[in-house]
Amino acid sequence: MRMTIRYEGGMRVEAVLLAANRERMRVAIPFERDTTELNRVDACWLTEDSQQVEIESLIPIDGVDVSQFCAAVYLRTMTAGRAL
Repeated sequence: MRMTIRYEGGMRVEAVLLAANRERMRVAIPFERDTTELNRVDACWLTEDSQQVEIESLIPIDGVDVSQFCAAVYLRTMTAGRAL
């Protein structure tokens, strides 16, 4: 699944979601050398260095069933035109 992540300073990056559960997400960000782990603390998602991020969009990759995807990961608004 592709996604858009927004950092506290307003910077937005596109990433690929590799794995997720209610407390953690592992994502690949193009300019990073290694994968990044996001951890949920209360209602916030934090990077490994405790930076708060917001999941702005989740975009399913064709052929991947996301109907049972963890509700805790869901963002503020869903991507237009795609039913999850």
